[in-house]
Amino acid sequence: MKRLIATGLSVMLLFAASNPANAQTRHGKEISANQTVQNNTSNNTSRNLTPFHLVFLGYQGYLKNQGIPSYGALISAHQLMNIHGRDLVKAGIEARLLPADTLTNQEYVHAVDTQLLAFNSES
Repeated sequence: MKRLIATGLSVMLLFAASNPANAQTRHGKEISANQTVQNNTSNNTSRNLTPFHLVFLGYQGYLKNQGIPSYGALISAHQLMNIHGRDLVKAGIEARLLPADTLTNQEYVHAVDTQLLAFNSES
């Protein structure tokens, strides 16, 4: 059952990433989601992965090259306090998934820690 949920979530993530939303302005011009995000420079976290997606990518093994273990090993490392949210954020920056200033965003780092705790409780 857990495998089915994980597979379903990864398919949804891939679908969402490959199919950007389009919106129309009042004047009928189409704009893509990427243009909307680029125009919204006041909120840096809107350009980032959500904390959930960062943890999920780490869980799926996308951050192995940055030293983050995957699947059960990630959960065990977090339970043993060998991996923290800050470590995942650093790995996300190294993998060019997040901008470098994300590491100074304490709210984001705390949210990643919270998501790691949620993964621990679900396993």
